[in-house]
Amino acid sequence: MRSLLLLATILLALGGWSQGRFDQLAIELEAATAEHPGLTETVDMSVSNTPVTEFVRALGVTHKMNLSIDPSVTGEVVNNFSDARVADVILFLCKQYDLELEQIGSILALKPYRAPPEPSPPPTAKQVLSITYHTDSARIDMDLRRDTLSSVARTISQASGTNVVLAPGLENKLVSVFIQNATLPNAIEKLAFANGLLVERTKDGTFQLRAEVVESAGAVPRNARENKTTSGSLEIAVRDEKWLVLSARNTPMSEIIEKASEVLNKNFFLYDAMDKPATLHLEMVSYEELLEHLLKGTEFTHQVSSGVHLIGKRDLEGLRRTELVRLHHRPVKDVLAVVPEGIKKNVTLTEFIELNGIVISGDALRIEEIKTFLRSVDQVVPVVMIEVLIVDVNRSRSMSTGIKAGLGGGPETTGGTLSPGIDMNLNSASVNSLINSFNGFGVFNLGNVTPDFYLSIQALETDGMLRLRSTPQLSTLNGHEATMSIGQTEYYLEVRNDLIGTQNPTVTTSQIYKPITADLSLKILPIVSSEDMVTLEIEVNQSTFTSRIAATAPPGSVERKFSSIVRSANKDMIILGGLEEKENSKNGSGLPFLSRIPVLKWFFGSRTAKMRKSKLTIFIRPTIIY
Repeated sequence: MRSLLLLATILLALGGWSQGRFDQLAIELEAATAEHPGLTETVDMSVSNTPVTEFVRALGVTHKMNLSIDPSVTGEVVNNFSDARVADVILFLCKQYDLELEQIGSILALKPYRAPPEPSPPPTAKQVLSITYHTDSARIDMDLRRDTLSSVARTISQASGTNVVLAPGLENKLVSVFIQNATLPNAIEKLAFANGLLVERTKDGTFQLRAEVVESAGAVPRNARENKTTSGSLEIAVRDEKWLVLSARNTPMSEIIEKASEVLNKNFFLYDAMDKPATLHLEMVSYEELLEHLLKGTEFTHQVSSGVHLIGKRDLEGLRRTELVRLHHRPVKDVLAVVPEGIKKNVTLTEFIELNGIVISGDALRIEEIKTFLRSVDQVVPVVMIEVLIVDVNRSRSMSTGIKAGLGGGPETTGGTLSPGIDMNLNSASVNSLINSFNGFGVFNLGNVTPDFYLSIQALETDGMLRLRSTPQLSTLNGHEATMSIGQTEYYLEVRNDLIGTQNPTVTTSQIYKPITADLSLKILPIVSSEDMVTLEIEVNQSTFTSRIAATAPPGSVERKFSSIVRSANKDMIILGGLEEKENSKNGSGLPFLSRIPVLKWFFGSRTAKMRKSKLTIFIRPTIIY
């Protein structure tokens, strides 16, 4: 019966205290309405099976409030709120899911409620401690049985005149020891050893006592120079209060993290079980380096939030991070293609061309690895200016000589040119006049020719030279192709006849003018290497038109092309010439035998000689611009 009454009293006390906590929370919300006007707005919302974290996020966005909720809070909201104040809804959530409210500047943070630990009643100290200090011999006797350390330090300091100082939190620690006839330093060292403490003496002779081990399970020495603790196959040592020396064999990762956190007094939260065993040996590593080595290559990651190390799977909410990484020296276009696939796993990368950056979403460790790679490739890309000098020289020479005579179809009147070349057509009257001028001289007495006789005399020589010079300048980024094209387009007629129908077929005719192009195209791909050397991949293609075989036929074309890969220093000139074409032709016609006799061949035949020479030379000079 007495036990039941005691239990009821405790429950009533706890219920009253809990109710008082929410009353205090309501007062705090009312006081916060001055800084957060959204708390006084009303909520009209009906939700079903909505996670409480998403509900709080939507509540903050709707009423323009900075609301934050701990990602560890779980549960779903199934309620219909109509004309309810935002402050009342937050108070309802705190009661429903046992939350507490913390105001951080302009942010209202909801997190799981943690009841304050009940203070343990201070131990009752003895009125008179069994401590005797002999001033004549400077020796001390102690017989302590569960006495408070603060009383022991005060008594020793008063009796010996030497200060004994305690580290915070050791005032109510109970100590026990029996020491007889010992010097003061020796007695304090034995007192510390018997009760798990560390002692250090300062230059002024003061003794400082502090805790040697953490009071939790599996605790290890913190401030020792090289103290060790062993948990199965795990050994951890701490040096200088921040460096770890670890040795583990087939030890679960969660156990390694737990022990290391306890040793260094680190706050951590483990979201998932990490039973995978690990074997390692590390010396003088920090806590963050240990986590990085343990979690690398696994599905887990870590992140620090408000001094707490959050450890869990990479895709867990709260451990993901989204960041914009901007490039400074090169365009972001096509950069994602060079990021290795191994470091892009489970990470989303998106080009943000407007800001010349990449949006990365994933776990923090992967993001840092990608950022390191991007910094290594974000370098100044040189610009290569390419000066091209194109020289095309065409030379031609032709000579036509001979006498042509015939009957019928000749010119009615004599005519032609005498200069710069002879090209005359003589009718029969002119020929007879010429013959009569020779008659009467010696043995010559030639008769007249018939009225339809004609004579053509030709002696003509032509010489031509055409020189084309083009100096374009191209600029492109290193590793990108630069192109240039100069061309001419002509058209030819294509006639198409289509037969339509089978019984009474009809023929339709269509005419289409189709284009044909002749041009000079140049493609250059520069690649800059060390010591300002430039490798050029060059492709040249030149085509020209020739005469048509008919007025509506397509023109003929002559094409010259070559490709090459050369390497030169910065600003050196490269000669790509040598596309040379030569043509020599000689044609003759005349009477048999007589057309081959010297001198007579000019009177009984005609001769045509042609010579043509064409040469294309290209000079290229690359210049590197940083």
